[in-house]
Amino acid sequence: MLFGMARILINESDERMRRLLVRMVARLRHRPVTLASPEPGYLDGVDLLIVEPAAASGALFAKAAHASDPALPVVCASVAAPPEIDVPFAARLVKPFTLDELREAIDWGLAWGVACRHRGGDGDEDDGAGAATEADDGCTP
Repeated sequence: MLFGMARILINESDERMRRLLVRMVARLRHRPVTLASPEPGYLDGVDLLIVEPAAASGALFAKAAHASDPALPVVCASVAAPPEIDVPFAARLVKPFTLDELREAIDWGLAWGVACRHRGGDGDEDDGAGAATEADDGCTP
């Protein structure tokens, strides 16, 4: 693990998958938080967002989070290719994935966020293409 304990917001519509993600994130020594829809101040103290953008609610959640904080790293965790939603993904996971793959995606995402904030970037330079757990070109560490 490259980073210490991070606060990770999980937006997953499937309850069983959401519970599994919470357990996996906690096992990696991070602090998982779940939220179904954006609320005032919902990004306060959040270091990374894991979202299932294939669900309409997940795509809207990712867009709202990106609009609120463009440098917040977003990890896409999906069974299918993510829809075009104008949100640069710091990392991608294809379900099902292992704990090691999640660890790598979180590390990539947190590094992406640090680099993006350091550069003062917003991540919008990204074209949305990339490998499963590689940082995108917009704010690569």
